[in-house]
Amino acid sequence: MLNGMSWNVSMIAWGEPSDPRSFSGYSHYLTRALKQHGAVRKEFSAKCINYSDLLRGAFAFKKNGRLLPKPVISRAWMWSERGQQTLSRRFTKLLRQSGDRGPMLQVGTLVEVPEDIGPHYMLTDMTIPQAEREGMFDVGHLHGAPAKEAVDVQGRVLRSAKHIFTLTDWCRQSMIDDFDIDGDKVTVVYAGANLRLPAGITEASVKRVNREMLFVGIDWVRKGGPLLIEAFRKVRAKLPDATLRIVGCDPGIREAGVSVEGFLDKRVPQDYEKLAKFYLQASCFCLPSLFDPFPNVIIEAASVGLPSVAVDNGSRREAVIDGVTGGLAAQATPDSVAETMMRVIEDADRCHAMGEAARKHAEQHFTWDRVVEKIGAVVNQPSTPVAVAAPVGA
Repeated sequence: MLNGMSWNVSMIAWGEPSDPRSFSGYSHYLTRALKQHGAVRKEFSAKCINYSDLLRGAFAFKKNGRLLPKPVISRAWMWSERGQQTLSRRFTKLLRQSGDRGPMLQVGTLVEVPEDIGPHYMLTDMTIPQAEREGMFDVGHLHGAPAKEAVDVQGRVLRSAKHIFTLTDWCRQSMIDDFDIDGDKVTVVYAGANLRLPAGITEASVKRVNREMLFVGIDWVRKGGPLLIEAFRKVRAKLPDATLRIVGCDPGIREAGVSVEGFLDKRVPQDYEKLAKFYLQASCFCLPSLFDPFPNVIIEAASVGLPSVAVDNGSRREAVIDGVTGGLAAQATPDSVAETMMRVIEDADRCHAMGEAARKHAEQHFTWDRVVEKIGAVVNQPSTPVAVAAPVGA
């Protein structure tokens, strides 16, 4: 119960909702936050796939180093009429067999849920048209009829929902502009910071390093890694003591001022402690993504007092207030990003002030309690019945 509200939902995701790997971890953290408020009845996976679907085109094969290609679910199939109807039909059967009834909250736009099972809510971070325009993710490889079909399918699934939650206003606007969905039916909830300092590690115990910049990301190219390196070289030419630490991947860069840490698994205590210390040690966070629906790492950085540098695209203005909580580069060019980095890190006092402003901004707008509160305010409306099943963990 939150602020006197009494409600619960059953969670739906591509995989177990509480699995850290589902929906880039968002589903995991949201489910955990909802459970803390006693607002989860059950969890369901919409991944209703079997290997007989191989003959139906449900699988693609992804190169896996020197090994044989790895079978993965084909996004083109998932976004097709046939794929979506297959998944929805199987998932509906699963729900009916479970006997669960009441409000359902789906993370993603995967399946439709019959109205007699319960009010169906959806939460997503972007739309297919947004990815299509940028040529990103698997949808960027679809053209012609398959691309149109994917958009039509997503539009139908979205319109089947009682209400839609989005991570950003950028995504909400796409619902309105690309699918003609009534704005009153879409609520922006944002996200909370996923960084919790391990026991024994505090901000006071780790010294900030002046002009040390931090990058955290697995997808080096899409997250703007090559652009960041070029910009950093320009910064270092003017500020020789500037340094850059790269976490999450190893792009093979070995040069003065750059430290490459590679992938750190948050589920491994030693790795998580390292990551936390890197956040506390840096003076500025840099993520000049070329396309990124909602980079939670910017919120993680803000939660421990780090200003951020990003490119002014997508939803970035919602996470970074230019000149206040960090800097937004006007263009995705080395000169523009370098100038923005300089503006943030050159003066240590100004950089620290931006970090404190970022922390305050995160505390006001980006917490999981706030996300749960916004969802509950919609789900708990009088027209939505609350299921009587006991919440998970009760």
